[in-house]
Amino acid sequence: MRFITNDSSGKMGYAIAEEMQQRGATVTLISAPTKLTPPAGVSLIPVLTTEDLADAVTKAFKQTDILVMAAAVADFKPVNTADQKN
Repeated sequence: MRFITNDSSGKMGYAIAEEMQQRGATVTLISAPTKLTPPAGVSLIPVLTTEDLADAVTKAFKQTDILVMAAAVADFKPVNTADQKN
């Protein structure tokens, strides 16, 4: 079942990136805008759209041994959005 909900905070992806970096991995974090600070020692690739995300993952994957994806992106965009719940 799919439903429209609030934006992701990014906390899970940032926590996974930090843990992997602390365990000795070279980590590249591909992230949409968030209020979180990237973990120290982690390379950040900022993205704004799903197209940006697809492009960044495709490019980074060429030099990657392991890909961990912590969030799913929407497969559609609503025509109208609201600033708050009704």
